[in-house]
Amino acid sequence: MSKHVLSAVFFLVVLAYTSTSAQDLCPPGVASSKLICVIPQAFGVSQTLNVGNPTQTVNQSLFRLDTLKQSLRPLNSSVARESTLLPLASPSGITFLWDPAAKVSVPSADSLGPILGERAETIGKNKLFLGLSYQFFEFDRLDGINLKQLPVAITQSDDSQTFGGNPTCSVNGANLDQCGYIRDIITTNTRLNLKVHQVTSFFTYGFTNRIDISMAIPIENARMAAFSTATIVDNSHSNVHSFPIVNGCGSTSGGVIVPCLVNSFPSVRSVSGIGDITFRVKSNAWKSENERAGLALGVDVRTPTGDALNFLGAGTYGVRPFVVWSYRWRIAPHWSAGYQINGDSLLAGDISTGKKARLPGALTYTAGADFWVTKMLSGAFDVIGQEVFEADRTTVTQVPVPGACVDTSGACDSAQGFAPSQNDPSLSRTTASFNSTSMSVGAKIRPFGSSSSFLITGNALIGVNSSGGLHSKVVPLLGASYTF
Repeated sequence: MSKHVLSAVFFLVVLAYTSTSAQDLCPPGVASSKLICVIPQAFGVSQTLNVGNPTQTVNQSLFRLDTLKQSLRPLNSSVARESTLLPLASPSGITFLWDPAAKVSVPSADSLGPILGERAETIGKNKLFLGLSYQFFEFDRLDGINLKQLPVAITQSDDSQTFGGNPTCSVNGANLDQCGYIRDIITTNTRLNLKVHQVTSFFTYGFTNRIDISMAIPIENARMAAFSTATIVDNSHSNVHSFPIVNGCGSTSGGVIVPCLVNSFPSVRSVSGIGDITFRVKSNAWKSENERAGLALGVDVRTPTGDALNFLGAGTYGVRPFVVWSYRWRIAPHWSAGYQINGDSLLAGDISTGKKARLPGALTYTAGADFWVTKMLSGAFDVIGQEVFEADRTTVTQVPVPGACVDTSGACDSAQGFAPSQNDPSLSRTTASFNSTSMSVGAKIRPFGSSSSFLITGNALIGVNSSGGLHSKVVPLLGASYTF
């Protein structure tokens, strides 16, 4: 009996999970505070643009916004991808070297270490590093497209409307008795503002002289605002399509229709919370005879602790094995390379069905040097890049839209013909690999003297390549750390 009960419970749990994971995350008619719903609900909770004849209840047209939602779907994937690869300050400060004669760990007299790069040295046995950093991201481009200008052309489905007893309306068929309204289109432009404030706590502990373990805990505030403008293009010259009455337009005056052909829709949402926590193990695998050159192997494990639907996390686990080489001196070159492996996430899938898809993998790399200036000051420079493979991307294409009716009486007599079809810019989806590269320039200072283990860090991450993914011109960083 108990086996049957357990089987029934298991079946109900699986059924409940299946039903909740395979549903629209932003259903029409349901207001959502989730950032992932900003784009689907850019033109209101109904996710439709209701336009029709302001004085009649017939001949109402319904322009679905699937075009807008699907064309900007790569934005969700890009945000998720950025949350997996947001540059974190390196959990490295004052390093300690083992003195075999004195049998104690002594502070290194070289540079104060990289900022966003990596070095092969570990912190030292039983040493503890505590760090706190703040970064601000203001994204301005998506796959090279200005986030302030995201055009989408919305047409009506051909052969989908009937009017009275006339034949089915078609842009390619007979448009009789005002049936030409099927040629009307709506052009939209959406301006997106996406900002992220990130405060990250770092903890590194020297497990042995060659192995240390780290944890990075980000707290984030994400703000997303969409300002969309929709314009009805009256190709039929019939004034059939109009937005609802807004500031007097869309009404009648003396029996004359004053159509409302332009409408704006603002949507602003902000959320704060913990992001995806990352755990790290790094081991110094090789040292040169003079112990200045070193090679380290490590792995980052990202856990999906952040709310993915609010862009605070990737929504899936991630693993990044990496290798680091560095040379310890007053000018200390270093490089690292790793490969980010991700699981399936709703952000990479289809939010209209709740179906997950795999976040694309990425080859990550850094190369640069940190250099000694004085005992209290060191500088750092790095080139930071990633090669993302087979990712969802957004592009702007020219789409054909119906030409206007030559007949301007409103009847759209097909015998008089139509103007040539035009091409309007509109977003579309594609799949391709891309490279993203940035430069990091910063400094570390000991404000309390050359023997202090307290450091203050300042850095600027400057975007170089803006053709792929989300791009931010300059990302400032301010941090503090202490090594016990």
